[in-house]
Amino acid sequence: MSSLPLYVAIKYLRGKRSGFLSFISSAGFVGVALGVAVLILVSSVMNGFEKELRERVLQSIPHASIIGGIEIEEISQVRDILLENKEIVAIAPFIESQGLIGSSESLKGIYIFGVNPDLENKVSIVGKRIVEGSWSSIEEEKYGIVIGDILAYQLGIGIGDMVNVLFPDTTLSLAGILPRTKRFKVTGIFSIGAPEMDQSFAYINISNAQKLLRLDSTVHGVRIRYKDLFQAPQMAHLDTIRVNQALNSYYSSSNWTSIYGTLFKAINMEKFLVFLLLSLVVVIAVFNIVSLSVMTINEKRSQIAILMTIGATPSFIQNIFMYFGSLIGLAGTLLGLLIGLILTYFLGPIITFIENLLGMRFLEVYFINYFPVDLRVNWILAICLISILLTILASLYPSRLASKINPAEVLRYE
Repeated sequence: MSSLPLYVAIKYLRGKRSGFLSFISSAGFVGVALGVAVLILVSSVMNGFEKELRERVLQSIPHASIIGGIEIEEISQVRDILLENKEIVAIAPFIESQGLIGSSESLKGIYIFGVNPDLENKVSIVGKRIVEGSWSSIEEEKYGIVIGDILAYQLGIGIGDMVNVLFPDTTLSLAGILPRTKRFKVTGIFSIGAPEMDQSFAYINISNAQKLLRLDSTVHGVRIRYKDLFQAPQMAHLDTIRVNQALNSYYSSSNWTSIYGTLFKAINMEKFLVFLLLSLVVVIAVFNIVSLSVMTINEKRSQIAILMTIGATPSFIQNIFMYFGSLIGLAGTLLGLLIGLILTYFLGPIITFIENLLGMRFLEVYFINYFPVDLRVNWILAICLISILLTILASLYPSRLASKINPAEVLRYE
């Protein structure tokens, strides 16, 4: 008896309907399918952007830094105090400055970082993104420099070429006050995939930076890498307070949110808003299912009355139309899931084809020049379950309406 309402619901779905009713039925089914497919596609792309930002860009910069003129002999004390926090993975001293780098072809403004290559490797992925040369080649004696691939292209240089680096410090000579200049040998080229870094970051040995900036035995601060990137802002603040209290110092802290926090929040906000807006497509499709169910009830009033006359209970009738709406939603969701997965899997070739057809690139100005995709099972399950749940909830009103039909009143006019 429990499977009989399902059988009747399937029969109503497969039965012949008027042209308008058939259109409403198709619109509800296709609407749910398109809504689910687009939600899966867009959420996968937005999650892909978030993943790329987290893994490519945010891993190439320190999670946090403690800033201040730290003497070399104090670094070990600072390190010991910081490592009391078990959430810290690694610490590395650094010197940061702006300058100009020039070749025979061009002159560019850059950010210069003086680092210990071994220690820096533990707080940043730059050393793992070397495409030419070697990261460990920035030794003190050789005055080596590691630059980004875009910067190397702009300067027209490669491994082994010499470049002039101008520092903001000045020297007094017979010709007057001149900027401090040093020739470096390009010993490594990295490619992070973020243009703002690949075209403006350069790394030299920390000892060379101290000499050229006349810092003697001082560094600008220490970079910190935490186990959890998103806990870094709060932890860096607390860790700085601990260091200041222990050493009676006045160091300050900075973290990744000062550079990319706004962008990360914007991506999450856009992801939420896009998800919310596209959910309206599913909601509209669900309303079509409500309309279809009500129209079907009006068309089948005499059949419903006959069923109730021969003993069908109101709950039996209610179950028929609960199954009726739910089956449309389930079928639409499954079709949408299939379409969404196919579109997501072939998104790269589809975008490439459209770009070639239009002769333009969609993401040429962004730090990621392609559409990244990150299919997450939990997101897909959530989209499908919400879609099915909405269709089930939408079926409640029509099913209750059908169960309240008075068979005597309906059959009187038949």
